[in-house]
Amino acid sequence: MKAIHLFDFYLPSTLSWVSQLLENLEDTEIEVAAPWIVRNRFFNPRFRYHFFPPQRFLFPDLISEFQYPRWQRLFLASQLYLPSNPAWLFFHLKKQKPDLFHAHFGPTGCLYLPLAKKLDRPLVVTFYGFDYAKLPQRHPVFYKKYRDLFDGAARVVAASEEGCATLEQMGCPASKLAIVPPSPRIEQFPFRTRNKAAGQLQLLQVATFTAKKGHRTTLEALRRALTRCPGLHLTLAGERTDRALVQQLHDYIREHRLQEHISWLDFIEHDQMADFFGRFDVFLHPSCHAPDGDHEATPVVLLEAQATGLPVLATTHFDLHREVIHEQTGLLAPEHDAGALAHWIERFYFMENTEYQVFSQNARRHVEQNFDVKNSASKLRDLYSLLVHN
Repeated sequence: MKAIHLFDFYLPSTLSWVSQLLENLEDTEIEVAAPWIVRNRFFNPRFRYHFFPPQRFLFPDLISEFQYPRWQRLFLASQLYLPSNPAWLFFHLKKQKPDLFHAHFGPTGCLYLPLAKKLDRPLVVTFYGFDYAKLPQRHPVFYKKYRDLFDGAARVVAASEEGCATLEQMGCPASKLAIVPPSPRIEQFPFRTRNKAAGQLQLLQVATFTAKKGHRTTLEALRRALTRCPGLHLTLAGERTDRALVQQLHDYIREHRLQEHISWLDFIEHDQMADFFGRFDVFLHPSCHAPDGDHEATPVVLLEAQATGLPVLATTHFDLHREVIHEQTGLLAPEHDAGALAHWIERFYFMENTEYQVFSQNARRHVEQNFDVKNSASKLRDLYSLLVHN
C-alpha cells in the first residue's frame, strides 16, 4: 500500500512525532509531498519525497527549518492563491497513482482535495489545533472550504474525543471521524529518577511563544507563589514567534522584579530534550484559548516530559485532561487562573520526595500505557487498509 503524505512544510520540530508515526506504519510505502521540504533530522531517506520544482532548483540544500524564512512563507502562501504544487503533482502522479492521500492540517486538506478527486483516490485529513477555529475565524472563507472538505474527504482524523466533537460541530459527519492520538517514541525519552527535597522547585516551560501557551499566566502564578516559596526558579525555552508577546513578558518580569527567578533559553533541539528535562522538577504548560480562536490539541511535549518522569502543571484546556491525569501525573488548573496555578506550584514546592516519586512514576506509566507511537501507527494503518480495500 502506498500513501502520500501532504504538508505545507515538511517538517518543523513541533511536528517531530509525525515523522516517527510514519516510520512505524507497517506494510506501507511512505511518500511525502510539500512545497517546502527540509533535510533536517526528521528527514528519513527511506521515504520517497516529491520536491516541488521551484524549491528543488532554487533551494536544493535546505537542512534547517529556520533557513530562508521569508522565502519559506512566500512558497507556502503562494499555494493558497496559485495551487501550482497540486497541479504539478497531478501530472507527476497520474501514471503511478498512490493508494491514498493523507493531508496534515485542515487547509492542506482543502488545497489537495481536488487532486485526490482527479486521481480518484481517498483523502485522509488530520486536524491539529490552529486549523479548528483560528484559521476560519481569521479567514471566513474556510468555513465553506471545510464544508467541501468534510463532504469530499474519506476520513477526518483528530487527536481526541474533544477534537472529534469540535469537528462534528463544524459540520463533519460523525461517520467520517477517527481518533489517532499523537504519541512520542518512548524509548527516546527514558525515565529518570529525580530526588526532590521539600522547599525547592525547578520549573520548566518549553513552548513556542504564542498566546495559547499561557506564558502570562505562568509569570503571574510564579509571582504569587514566590511570596511563600522563595527558592523557586523558572526556565522558559522556545521559539520566540510572537515578538510583541515576548516583549510584554519581559516588561512584566522587569516590573515585578522577577529577573533572578527566571532564565530564558532559545529553541531546544529535539534530540537534546530528554536530557534537558532531567534538570527540572515540574513541567508547566497552562494552555488557554487565545483571542484569535487558537487552541491546543494534545501537545506532544506534555507526553515527552511525563515519559521521563516529569510531573506536569497544566490547565483543563480542551483535551489536556487526557494527557495529564489530575492528582496522578500532575495537577490541573482552570484556564487563565494564575491563583490556582500558584497554589499547585506551592504544593509541589513543599512536597516531600516520597509523594513526588508517586507522581513521577505515574507520569511514566500513563504515557507507556496510553501514548505509544506504535499503537497510534497501528490505528492509522488499520484506517488506511479499510479505506483502500473498500
